[in-house]
Amino acid sequence: MNLRKLLIGACAAGCLAVSAHAKETIVIGDVSWDASHAISNVLKVVIEQKLDADVKIIPADQAPMFAAMDKGDGGIDVHPDLWTPIQAERYAKYIAPGSKETVLANDKPYAGNDGLYIPGFIQDKYGITRVDQLADPKIAAIFDRDGSGKGAYWPGAPGWNQVNIEQVRAKSHGYDKTFKPFVVSDTAMKAELAKVFATKSKPFVFYYWQPEGLFKKFDLRKLEEAPFDGYAMDSKKGDPQYKADGCWKMIQPQEDPEWLEKSRIMCASPNSTVYVAYSKSLLKRAPKVADFLKHVSFDVATLNDWILRISEKQNPAQIAKDWVAHNPAVVERWLSGN
Repeated sequence: MNLRKLLIGACAAGCLAVSAHAKETIVIGDVSWDASHAISNVLKVVIEQKLDADVKIIPADQAPMFAAMDKGDGGIDVHPDLWTPIQAERYAKYIAPGSKETVLANDKPYAGNDGLYIPGFIQDKYGITRVDQLADPKIAAIFDRDGSGKGAYWPGAPGWNQVNIEQVRAKSHGYDKTFKPFVVSDTAMKAELAKVFATKSKPFVFYYWQPEGLFKKFDLRKLEEAPFDGYAMDSKKGDPQYKADGCWKMIQPQEDPEWLEKSRIMCASPNSTVYVAYSKSLLKRAPKVADFLKHVSFDVATLNDWILRISEKQNPAQIAKDWVAHNPAVVERWLSGN
């Protein structure tokens, strides 16, 4: 009898051990920006609370993340914030119809965007709504911060390629003659922007993108431009978005010493489509998780809020838990596929 009890106890312990290891572990590769941190943690909370799987979040770069999702062995299963066209080559290799198709993407990506912004109170007072208005000296004088008569604009931080792009945009629209750039760190620019809103004085025009916490914190208005209609530079020949007379002709300094004179940008940046991507292997390994990832979706306003809170040193894991707890209807839509 004692032997029988011993065997039953051993079996029970073994069964519990097997049961404890029966859950699938989903690995999310977290890239380095705050939107990725936020999305990764929301996915983790929903998968662990609703889909009976364990989740690990690990830092990862884009190339190894795609290699792992392509391999499908669970090394990395999910890319939480895949920006296209920045990652157009990898999208074309692994996701697009007719490609390897070893990586899948959610049905409802969100739209990221960038451009030039001004404070809302300045737009309301002066009616500035378009980029081409910046070439007007009277408009430029509104953004004069040093008494030079020229407006100030922030084209990006030192070392950013965007600084070159914004130089071309300014030359193309003619406000290179009425505005001058101030190139400082992202942190310094944000500090200056906070002063602008605190004092309602010394505004400036600046480049930025969404989602970003700034847009939750401040009333910022995007200046209008003509819509993107194609890349015109030779380096984009063969690209689906190439157009010989397109509005976007950006030649890099390393390509030609006369890059600024030969470049032209007369439109907004091309739209960005941002996906949650995941390994096709999940269809077999964790089909409920795969179905959830297919139907999950995010909106820029919510992401702006999450990013701001992360920038204020709130814990992304706690932000995610709180949000999931307070938004059961949204989570249910994701899980039901509606």
